[in-house]
Amino acid sequence: MKGDIFIFPKGEELTGDDLIGFVEAQEGLVTNHYNRNYDLYISKHKILNAQYEDLDMNNKLVVSMPKLLVDEYAGYFGGNEPQIQLDNDADNELLKQWLSMVDFADEHSEVVKSVAIYGRGYLLEYQDENSVPQIAHIEPDEGFMIYDDTVKSEPLAFVRYSYDTNYQVQGTIYYANYSVNFKGYKLGDPEPYFWHEVPAQEFYSNEERQGVFDSVVTLVDALDNALSRKANQVDYFDNAYLAMLGVQFVDEKGNPVEPTINRRQRLIYVPDADAANAKIEFIEKPNGDSMQENLINRLIDLIYQTSMIPNLRDEAFSGNSSGVALQFKLLPMQNMAAFQERKFTKALRKLFKTLLESADGGQIIPAARSDSWKNMRFIYTRNIPQNMADSINTAVEASKLLSEESSIALIPWIDSPKDEIKRKISEKQDALKRSLQNSISAVDMAKGGVDDGEETEQ
Repeated sequence: MKGDIFIFPKGEELTGDDLIGFVEAQEGLVTNHYNRNYDLYISKHKILNAQYEDLDMNNKLVVSMPKLLVDEYAGYFGGNEPQIQLDNDADNELLKQWLSMVDFADEHSEVVKSVAIYGRGYLLEYQDENSVPQIAHIEPDEGFMIYDDTVKSEPLAFVRYSYDTNYQVQGTIYYANYSVNFKGYKLGDPEPYFWHEVPAQEFYSNEERQGVFDSVVTLVDALDNALSRKANQVDYFDNAYLAMLGVQFVDEKGNPVEPTINRRQRLIYVPDADAANAKIEFIEKPNGDSMQENLINRLIDLIYQTSMIPNLRDEAFSGNSSGVALQFKLLPMQNMAAFQERKFTKALRKLFKTLLESADGGQIIPAARSDSWKNMRFIYTRNIPQNMADSINTAVEASKLLSEESSIALIPWIDSPKDEIKRKISEKQDALKRSLQNSISAVDMAKGGVDDGEETEQ
């Protein structure tokens, strides 16, 4: 199936042989895909392993385009923490406290980066020593999801594994309602736990599970090669040989100097009796600088266009572009982020379904409202420069048609519209109290002035 997903018959448990097959298939992905993408992200490109072509000119330059693309897109999509809200104010406050306690924003940002690099990432739920639900991000080279063979392809099990010092595989298989530990493909006994669903979710941005630079790997390799060859060209001109042809030199004893090619001094000396045609000049090959520059610029443009991530350092982004013009420039990346947001929202809803419906007695919100995940709202705000005046004016105009909460949500830097409404109401109440107190004080002062006047007359 597309996306390199693993399928297993619904209702069946993995045997040791089944586990061997899945881990071997997973290791194939790790070797051929995940390791390659990680190396590209940390700037360990293919050209660094290339064989030397020349003793003097062997530049191996790396242009860290994959890292640039990942960091720019991950910052754009996940730089701002997604807002997760419930309708019940008390439950919403409890949810906010839990999200802060488990560092949800940081775990979410790591998943966003994993998806950008590898094409997929995971969040795993577990309970700490105090039985409080926690979450942790799992890299795709540390675990994998197995889906059932139904039309909906529901999660059947999640396998987290590692290797000990003897390179023996070990880990845990997480099913709904219980887990199974294994070591060396020998399965242990089932261990019941509180999770009614598989306590892990796979996050991805497209069904093919492609990262942001998977489609431009060959272009990145070509860019590294072109820039390295250009550096070699510069070195070539610095190290050009001086040719002395038809010139007769003698040594200190007056003897003719023999023809020679001195590699260290980069000198070619060929004497000739015909001194009339003597030449002393540097040997040069045709200059392909303009062709190389055109190739490098074309490769950079193609990398940005193919990855659908705009070059924010391009002249098109210079100056004070209007908000609408900026949106058009970001349209390809916005479309890609919109697709990813739908996939992430689906995974987050499954995550909170697992968390809230688990039999842990309602550690996050009261168990009586464990179905609140159905109406939970997930709000993503793109991390781009904003015109504050335009955003506020848009919110003001929208308030004529939309609810107050929806209007305030249009302002990008407002983290929680509900909290903002509460602060606004509180400010109005405080202002009203002060106004009443000032009015009462003014009346008291007026009465005091009348009394003083009457006493003076008497």
